[in-house]
Amino acid sequence: MAWEDVKDILRPRNVHMGKMAVDAEKCKGCGLCVFNCVTRAWEMGENDVPHLKENYNCLSCYNCMVACPEGAISLIEPYHVDDGFWKTLPHPIPAIPPKAPLDAEGNPTGYTAVEKAILERRSVRNYKNKPVPDTLIRRVIEAGRFAPSSGNCQPWKFIVITDKAMIDEMDVLITETVAGMHNMYMHDEMVKAFEPMVAGNPTPPADPRMMIGGFGPVARREVLPSLGAPAVIMIAGDMRSIGGPLLQVGICGQNMCLAANSMGIRSCWVGFYAFLEQSPEIKKKLGLEPPWTIISSVVLGYPKFNQDGMVAREYRPVTWFRKGWDSPEIETGQ
Repeated sequence: MAWEDVKDILRPRNVHMGKMAVDAEKCKGCGLCVFNCVTRAWEMGENDVPHLKENYNCLSCYNCMVACPEGAISLIEPYHVDDGFWKTLPHPIPAIPPKAPLDAEGNPTGYTAVEKAILERRSVRNYKNKPVPDTLIRRVIEAGRFAPSSGNCQPWKFIVITDKAMIDEMDVLITETVAGMHNMYMHDEMVKAFEPMVAGNPTPPADPRMMIGGFGPVARREVLPSLGAPAVIMIAGDMRSIGGPLLQVGICGQNMCLAANSMGIRSCWVGFYAFLEQSPEIKKKLGLEPPWTIISSVVLGYPKFNQDGMVAREYRPVTWFRKGWDSPEIETGQ
């Protein structure tokens, strides 16, 4: 394939980052929104009122809204792409809070404990310098070990790292790899080296949110791949597994994240650890050989401040087929 065939994937146009606003009258200048921003899009302004940087990359993740104790931050416009390969459908995707719970008869009711755990769970990226006891880490792993898998093949293997020196070593290796990829992507000529990776790939690894907003802060060493967490659980997958290991590891990891929250610790998915696949030395040290491949990781720790809460999420239309209906009902969520 020629460059023109993949240009729209690697050089997308009409990409609009999210827009957030601060109510200066409510804001107390605590700076938690700046601290909790995934892409480091915020900075403190005059009178300690934060604002988005001139060249910012907001993913509409709402981390700033969750961290704000005053409720001073609001979403003005979500991340969206007007056209081309990365076009968001529908455009723009509306952000809607969790729907009020109803019982089987359609009457208002309360959320169950499981629902609240799911709806309030957030990816935590700011941790205390406090170790997580091995006893709790083992319980988190057990939650993952008992996740469902295709044919009960259980295609996962866990590697726990609590040695700070080793975590720091991996942070350096991952940062170097991410910086190299980010610099290539941002360069108008070097980006063409990605052509073989995206040509004919139905899920090309070049989403502008990740390549610009996700890789950027790590490449600039503003964010550590480990997020400074005291414990890293790498999840390796057996490539021979039924249907492949990606879905299975995802289900397993979600069990682990929910279990961690229930114990008073917090977690975050970190996909950057998959880049360690490019280091034979590290893979040997980790004891990984084919058919085992590093799929992802979950980091654990105690949160520095409250980062939980229910927020709006993108709502794509839900299609219902009910008995006796000649055509489907499209539920927009409005």
